[in-house]
Amino acid sequence: MTAVRAEGAQTAPFSALTVLWIILAGVFSFSAFVVLSAYAPDLRRGDDGGPHALSRSAVGFAGIVELLRDDNLPVEISRREPENRDNAWSLLIVTPDQVVADNGLQHITVTGPTLVVLPKWQVAPHPSVPGWVSKVGPMAAGDIEKELGQALLPIKLARRTATSQIHLFPNGQPAQAQGVGAIENFQTIASAPKLEPVLVDDLGHTVLSATPDRHVMILSDPDLLNTQGLKDPRRALIALRLIQGLRVGRGPIAFDVGLNGFNTPPSLLKLAFQPPYLGMTLCLVAVAGLVGVFAANRFGPPVRAVRDLAFGKRALADNSAGLIRMARKEPRMAPRYVELSRMAVIRALGVRRMGAAELDPYLERVASAAGVKRRLPELSAQAAQVTTRQGLLAVARDLYQWRLEMTRERR
Repeated sequence: MTAVRAEGAQTAPFSALTVLWIILAGVFSFSAFVVLSAYAPDLRRGDDGGPHALSRSAVGFAGIVELLRDDNLPVEISRREPENRDNAWSLLIVTPDQVVADNGLQHITVTGPTLVVLPKWQVAPHPSVPGWVSKVGPMAAGDIEKELGQALLPIKLARRTATSQIHLFPNGQPAQAQGVGAIENFQTIASAPKLEPVLVDDLGHTVLSATPDRHVMILSDPDLLNTQGLKDPRRALIALRLIQGLRVGRGPIAFDVGLNGFNTPPSLLKLAFQPPYLGMTLCLVAVAGLVGVFAANRFGPPVRAVRDLAFGKRALADNSAGLIRMARKEPRMAPRYVELSRMAVIRALGVRRMGAAELDPYLERVASAAGVKRRLPELSAQAAQVTTRQGLLAVARDLYQWRLEMTRERR
């Protein structure tokens, strides 16, 4: 036979296992959202065509980053502020898109080798290819000189007006001349009183200069390091040798992108996922998990808070019951309960004009006519012998059944 489910019976829409998987999926999704929100600034791709190490455009420096890594050199992309540099870095390369005094360039004079690559080109986003740029023209040299003088050191720039074949001379020695190919509007440092020349061109203008302590070095033309400059193998080789020669130690080479707008702002949420606060975060997650387990295993509705001392008749009845229970007098209540049941039956039968001596024979006649199994004298004798709480409950149950049969009441 096929079992038929009773009409109106309700079943759970989901099994316990399904609910568990839903909860786990929700917890994982929420946790992933929180973590990704904390680290979202660090995950920005940054390929916007600007002159920085995240850009793959012609004026970007992603090419030199890949070249260094292919040469098995450690490279990092730094999103921190320039003054918070890591002492383990062997070289910090700063590539500002515009030299502004309040954008942090004045903080690069901290201890440690730093290479500042001056900007040169004005570009606009490519109309059809994301991440590419269209050349507008060279930036005004006067603007670079003014802002660089306020932010770092006084300097005077010079530019060639056409595309020229460039030769570089390390330390001004003609015997070590190296050709780097044709460069458009080649930019050099014509004069810098506080800087020492390290690399000059064939006109005697400085291409790479340094402070006397060699902590800060300035490269005049970005086309020696950016992506469009690396298309010439000779220039790529010189760029590689240049960076290797400026390193101090064997630490990572850091490319700063904080000055280009990709710095990581301080975040309390991110701080919660970093030592030493990570331990506290894990403890809070464990506490939340235990609270969830406890809430899932709780049976029934929560217990409502009640007063220690209630009001009215209920308080009187509860107190009386408590006193009887504490005195262990419950078994002695059996004879009184027999009398209460007897009086309830008499009232239900409507007996009004009958003496006390006639009531018990009358009740026996009614019981005989109604076919009642248990009689009142038998129940009275049973109540007189009660000595335990369980016996009292048995007598009360039998008396209740006797009253229902005598009065023909429905349960």
